[in-house]
Amino acid sequence: MDRRRSTQLIDALYGMDLRAPDWTPFLDLVASAFRSHVVTVQIHDRAHPHGQLTMAVGLSPRLLALHASLCCDHPWFERGASRLLLEGIVDDRGLMPESELRATRYYAEFMQEAGIGHGMAMLMHAQGREDLALLTVNRDWETGHYNEPEIELARSLLPHLCNAYALQQRLGWLHHESRNFYAALDQLTDGVLLLNARGQLKYGNATAQQMEADRLFSRRADGRLCLNWPADEQLLQRTLPQLCASQASRPFVLPMHGHDGTLAGTIKFCPAGMVAGTQWSEFDIRVIAFVKSVAPGNAVSLRSGLRDQWGFTTAEAQLAQWMMQGMSLAQAAERGGVTINTMRTHLRSLFDKTQTRRQAELVRLLLRLSHT
Repeated sequence: MDRRRSTQLIDALYGMDLRAPDWTPFLDLVASAFRSHVVTVQIHDRAHPHGQLTMAVGLSPRLLALHASLCCDHPWFERGASRLLLEGIVDDRGLMPESELRATRYYAEFMQEAGIGHGMAMLMHAQGREDLALLTVNRDWETGHYNEPEIELARSLLPHLCNAYALQQRLGWLHHESRNFYAALDQLTDGVLLLNARGQLKYGNATAQQMEADRLFSRRADGRLCLNWPADEQLLQRTLPQLCASQASRPFVLPMHGHDGTLAGTIKFCPAGMVAGTQWSEFDIRVIAFVKSVAPGNAVSLRSGLRDQWGFTTAEAQLAQWMMQGMSLAQAAERGGVTINTMRTHLRSLFDKTQTRRQAELVRLLLRLSHT
């Protein structure tokens, strides 16, 4: 066996992008190594018991199309399937007399025109006779049967073919599931964002893309998520790195305010690294964020929620909302048209009702626990 040729074939096989592989370069190398002019990948399942060509080199488009109507008359597989399941590799030596093969319709209308006289099959996948995947190597009568070095080369290649095919099926399934998942996300009315370990936006569903266009949030030049209101942005930059770094982190809800400080929406961050890697084949994703927008008139409902949840008066709830939006006590007094001492009185009452002592502690508690 030519060790260099074996290494070349194995390197080409594993060098493919198995998520969406192009088998053609590898099949061309197989054709050269086995002195073959037609190499195919065939699938045998319940719908195609005699084999369906899924990939091929050396066949014209007309012959590829013709194979589907002739494969039911393919005699070779019926004679070699049992040996193939047992041995993993079978060539046509001794399977059928040449005269009998030449008398079949499959030979007359397909093999003869393709110039095929001899064939060898390698079993890449098997779950009984009704679920098989084969690599077939075919050549003309003059080149003759496969010799022992060629059979040995096929044996050295076979376990790697099985591994590569299994990986392709697994990754292909994940890719299919991933596309279905993203298509489902696009149907949601809430925005969905996927962020990597650096806090960069890697994906946004259709709703999130519209929210970004409406400037509910934005992204920096390096792709990282950015919020409009300074207090929101500061809290985001303190919290997001911890979420990205640890799979044990708990979900975190953050209000989002517009440039004028009015509540515009909320964003809920959830760790998603394990799920993203195993279920969606997105191993770079660390956080999934769900974005809800708030209609402009709904700011009053936040004050109502603060009153109901904490027992605040209307004035206290208004001050709490303004502080959650990043306002200082002086700014809140000016906004409310009252004195700073009045705001201090409201603030002391907020401290008593929330059992906090400092303004920063109060705001953190409200942001974390209030129904925003």
